[in-house]
Amino acid sequence: MLTLTIHKLGEVTVFRCAGRITTGSVDALRNAVLNHPHTPIAVLDLVGISAVDAAGLGILVSLRKWADAAGTKLKLMNLVPRVEALLELTNLSSAFEVCPVYEMLDLLCRAARQSRLTPEARGNGDEATAALGRPVEFAKSGSAKMMTAS
Repeated sequence: MLTLTIHKLGEVTVFRCAGRITTGSVDALRNAVLNHPHTPIAVLDLVGISAVDAAGLGILVSLRKWADAAGTKLKLMNLVPRVEALLELTNLSSAFEVCPVYEMLDLLCRAARQSRLTPEARGNGDEATAALGRPVEFAKSGSAKMMTAS
């Protein structure tokens, strides 16, 4: 199961991933990223990833190609050792830009500040809803369930 939390931080959209990027969840990750086509910078925060299979590697490469074609900068953030080793083993580490520590800290601070703001302070409409960073839980069947943000 893959859980995604999406934070829209100005020109940057952060997709915080937790769980497994595997055959049963790649469509969820693809759909989440492709539903934000006009973001100049898309960051995949992989801090909570416990497993990546061949389909997971495939979606990362596919998203990288989409980003190049769309003029979006795709970055990876908070690589866990298992994912970092897998990218090295498959010679894919050079295909991805990894956020440097100072950039990670800036994004995390901005997300924390934003989560303390009320929806009214962020604006209105879909932008405010997207900025809430509500987790979406995807079961293997492909069904989606919205969970309230804490």
